[in-house]
Amino acid sequence: MTITTKLTLGVLSSYCWIDENTLNGTNCSESLLKFSDLDAISLQQIPPIKRRRLNGLSRMAMHSSLECLQHAKIEPSDVFTVFASQHGELNRTVNIVNDLVQNEDISPKDFSLSVHNASLGLFSIFNKNKNVGTSIAANHNTFGFALLESYNILKSNPDKKVLLTCFDMQVGQPFDRLQPRPEPSYSLALVLSLEAEQTVSFTFDRNGDTQKHAMSVPPLALSFFEFIQGNQLTLQHQTPDTRWEFSKNAV
Repeated sequence: MTITTKLTLGVLSSYCWIDENTLNGTNCSESLLKFSDLDAISLQQIPPIKRRRLNGLSRMAMHSSLECLQHAKIEPSDVFTVFASQHGELNRTVNIVNDLVQNEDISPKDFSLSVHNASLGLFSIFNKNKNVGTSIAANHNTFGFALLESYNILKSNPDKKVLLTCFDMQVGQPFDRLQPRPEPSYSLALVLSLEAEQTVSFTFDRNGDTQKHAMSVPPLALSFFEFIQGNQLTLQHQTPDTRWEFSKNAV
């Protein structure tokens, strides 16, 4: 599939959190880290009794989502949501399988939160959000197709706002050996609309030149965040099977 017509979204707010303890061996630039939040997550907006239900992945997603919405001065209950994660609860699922192999009891909490849309569900429940919510997983193109899903939602609901949150934890053993490069634990949140002072247009080509894919580049979500925060007017990002192109302030 190829989209050659530019699709344009307004970016009302953006917020990126990166786990400083997972940066070793990654290719995160100094400018990306300068724009990102590297502090420990506190989630003071969530009551302690609810906060205990959040694990590493859902804490990351909740933190960046709420901070991004707060910066945009938008209530969490008012937005449509698109939550995107390439690996989802992979590390939690590995722990469950290990418990089964060792004939140990499985944690009810681990089991109930092992599904891919667990973070989206917790966000909706904690914030009494009854609007449309979508969970996306699309390998290296997860963030890009989350943008496309956000665009489709907004075209059907032009007066609404979409919270797009893309997040992943660093892959642990034994699947870390299958990763072409280490990637940090991160969570990027965007509040999107069809109109805003800052707009970004994008296209993608699923038949992109895969020979030009650089395994040293960061995940697409982090490249996009660095792009919208910096002075670059255009960005090209090649995944193993798709070329993504972005341009700023294109109406």
